[in-house]
Amino acid sequence: MSDATSNSAARQSPEPTGHREPVLHLGPLVSPTTDSTSTDEETLTGFISKAAHEVAEHSATPVVVPKDGGSIPAETMLGVVSYCYTKGVYASEDIERELVKEPLVQKVAHGDLPRPEDIRRFRRLNREAIQQTVEKALAFARRKVVEAWSPSNPFRNSFSAALPAESLPVDARPEDPNLAAHRDASERIDKATFIDGMSM
Repeated sequence: MSDATSNSAARQSPEPTGHREPVLHLGPLVSPTTDSTSTDEETLTGFISKAAHEVAEHSATPVVVPKDGGSIPAETMLGVVSYCYTKGVYASEDIERELVKEPLVQKVAHGDLPRPEDIRRFRRLNREAIQQTVEKALAFARRKVVEAWSPSNPFRNSFSAALPAESLPVDARPEDPNLAAHRDASERIDKATFIDGMSM
């Protein structure tokens, strides 16, 4: 094979990408529709928005945005941070980058967005509220996975129906859902803290 042919083949076959970055939808969290329906709550963003509202409303200590921490309201910020951790985005720099990319966020915050250090302080000030919101989100995601793998799901193929429990996605394995959600939420917050600490 000539160099020209091998170079052409290399250009045509894409390089393996490995780990794919999660796709985030921050707009509905920052600017939820006033006429939200039960269908909206069946999406992760809709569910987390509702969960953040409930946690903020019933929290023993108020959810607060640090001074000069941007113009995003505390409850909304709780939803954004919890959503990012649930989706596997941990670094405060990455969360800031996602906020900057979202036009609705820019509009709601009038360009006054939280910086990475503001997101880190928000996490320190509101760890318990973030923990509770992420727990709710992970329990919701687990329920969706279990529903998808349920034998009664008409879209589940015969191959997946025959799989043993050990080969199911981690979130679908038999385990106390409350303990699993609590542990996983805590691990995600610790991971975010660790990643931020390494980047400083």
